[in-house]
Amino acid sequence: MKSAMRPRGHRLRVSLFVLVFPACGSIVMPAWAKPAKSETRAMKREANADDPGAKSKKRDDATDAASGKPSPADAQARVLNRLRDRLEVSDDTEWSLITERLAKIEEIRRSLWSSSGGGRGALPGAEKAKRSSGSSANPERDALRTAVGDNLTVAEIKSRLARAHDVQAQNEARLAQAQAELRAVVSVRQEAVLVMAGLLPP
Repeated sequence: MKSAMRPRGHRLRVSLFVLVFPACGSIVMPAWAKPAKSETRAMKREANADDPGAKSKKRDDATDAASGKPSPADAQARVLNRLRDRLEVSDDTEWSLITERLAKIEEIRRSLWSSSGGGRGALPGAEKAKRSSGSSANPERDALRTAVGDNLTVAEIKSRLARAHDVQAQNEARLAQAQAELRAVVSVRQEAVLVMAGLLPP
């Protein structure tokens, strides 16, 4: 008697449940019926043990991800774009002039005895490009290293030292000139930004 007195809405919900639930093809597991985390981890370990290729696949994926790293040219472009933003250069002609003079400074810096080409203020990718080309940034350094390593005569070592001293003085003068040329095309604020970036001396 009580069942006959149930509201119509209740019977409608029961009917919809009977019709729709089998069509879903899956059962929503209640929270209390889900496996514990420890059980889940144990099942994963068993699955990996059954599939020895799972770990190697993970390593292969990592290798593929590593091979997708940006190239040095991309890194240099990002650094230059950030520098352009800091210098607030909107005109392409002005920016082209600045980057041209920056590149000249970097080229001379790599030829200096005290510079390794990869320190603060160096444009990214420049040292790597130099190594890949097989050229030496400082042939006088190489010549002196060879003289010492091969135990050449004192006269030869002295000659190469003198040559290294002369070339270093010339390169320092060239660098000072290139820095003056860069200062001539930037504002006082831009010069301060370049000094803070290590691209110009104070």
